[in-house]
Amino acid sequence: MSFRCCVAIKHSNLGLLDFLEPKETIMFKKCLLSVCGLVLVGCAASPSTKSETTQNTVSSSSSLALQVMKADGRADGLRDFEVNLNSKVGSEDLLNVADAALLREHILGKAAPLPGVSNVAMSAFFAVELLNDRTYLPREGMWMPVWMPASLAKDSQEAELKMTEITEQAITKALPEGYRVKPYEWVDKAIFGAESSYRILRVDGPLCEQWSCMIRGSLASLENPGKSSAARMIKGKNPAFFHSNEGAYRFRGLGGIAVRKITKEYDQTGKGSGQWHRIEHVDLAGFDHAGFYRRFSGAMPDWAFIYFGPEETHNDAGIPFVLNGGKELFFVKPAASSI
Repeated sequence: MSFRCCVAIKHSNLGLLDFLEPKETIMFKKCLLSVCGLVLVGCAASPSTKSETTQNTVSSSSSLALQVMKADGRADGLRDFEVNLNSKVGSEDLLNVADAALLREHILGKAAPLPGVSNVAMSAFFAVELLNDRTYLPREGMWMPVWMPASLAKDSQEAELKMTEITEQAITKALPEGYRVKPYEWVDKAIFGAESSYRILRVDGPLCEQWSCMIRGSLASLENPGKSSAARMIKGKNPAFFHSNEGAYRFRGLGGIAVRKITKEYDQTGKGSGQWHRIEHVDLAGFDHAGFYRRFSGAMPDWAFIYFGPEETHNDAGIPFVLNGGKELFFVKPAASSI
C-alpha cells in the first residue's frame, strides 16, 4: 500500500522542533524530510482493498488525513494547513518551515480546549454535550476510524467478532518482545436482570508482571456477542478515498484500544441480584505507547486508521495526525495557487 502526500509550508519564527528534546527532534526531522520528499516528487495514492475495485475520484481539496476525519464525521475543529509548492524547497529550508506549518495554532483554527469539568460531573456533561459540540474531541481524543470490507462478514455481529479477531492479532504483533496476552471475559448483571458482557486482554511482561496489565477498548465478547456493546459495528458505504464501491462496516462509537496498569480488581454485589466485576486501572508508566501504536497501526489492514489529537496523552509531538499502515498522515495540503 502506498499513499500520496502533499505538504503545506509557511514561514514562521515559531516551530514545533523548539519544544522537542534533541532525540525527539532528530526523529521528527527524519519524518518531516520523508514527508516533504513526497512534495518534491508530487506523488499520491489512496487506500485500496483486496476486493474487486472501481476507480473513484479522490478529492484534492483536502489532505487524506482530513478526508478520513470528514468521512468519520469528526472533523470539527480540524483543517488543513496550505503550502505554496512554488516556494524555495531546499531540504534545510523545508525543515525550517515545515515545523511551523504543523503548529497546532495554525492547524486547529477554531478548536478550543474543553473547560475543566470534575470527574463527578463528567458523565452528565458528556450525555448532553458530547454529540452536540465535538470541537474539543479532535484536540483531546484518540480513536480508530475503520471501514472493514462488507465481504468479511455477513452481518454486524459477525463483523464485530471479525474486527475483534483482527485487532487482537495486531495487538500481539505490536507488543514489545517479552510481553504476552490472554483473553479474559466476564458478565455484569444489573438488578433488573439485564446482562452486559465484556472482553479485555490481560498482559504479562516486564512492566506487567503476573498479568498486572490489560488492553481494553473495542473488543467484542466471543462468549456472549449478543450482550457485548464495546465494539458495535454498523454497515454503510465506503468513503470516496477508497478505490472500492463495496460496502463497509464501521464502529458505531469511537473505537480504539488502550494499554493500562491494573491497580485493583474485585467483584461488587448490589442489593437484590445485581453483580458487577470491577477493574480499576491507570496509564502504564514507562511503556512506549507511541511505538506500540505505530506497530499496531502497521499490523492492521489498510482500511483502519488511528487519529491522535494534539492533547492526547500519548501524542508526544503535540500536533494532530492520523496513523495508517504505521505511517503518519498530516493535516497539510498544497495551496491551490501552487498546483
